[in-house]
Amino acid sequence: MNKTQKIARFNLIVILIALTLSAIAVSALYFVVDLPIRRAFGGFGFMGITGLMGLSPLLYKKERGKVSFDERDELINYRAVLAAYSVFWLVFTAACMIPWSIIGPSGSISVNVLPIMLLGIGITLALVHSLMILVQYGWGIKGKNHE
Repeated sequence: MNKTQKIARFNLIVILIALTLSAIAVSALYFVVDLPIRRAFGGFGFMGITGLMGLSPLLYKKERGKVSFDERDELINYRAVLAAYSVFWLVFTAACMIPWSIIGPSGSISVNVLPIMLLGIGITLALVHSLMILVQYGWGIKGKNHE
């Protein structure tokens, strides 16, 4: 497994842990503690641990004397970035149009929604990019016979 796959796997694990912890926290705050849903959404604070994804290049450094990124890896990364930004535009358009269609053209939304949209879109980008890298490499089963 090369460095790109390791980073993608690490990012995917961090995102899934953050989503799981956030869902558990929001559910517990809403159903168990009986907080109003607006306050229970504070459980999404666990999404902050996605900042750990910034550590992934430090955790998986280049091995001396080995080629860690060739033309095939570059093509895989290019396709993963292309897929991530294609999904970005879909999610961004939905994030802009759904509140408008619910509230209407004469309504308004809180500016507190904007950072939430940005966080969600950023996590979606990282998730799709990591998934596409792992899918293109075959989920780490490179070198095995796939018959």
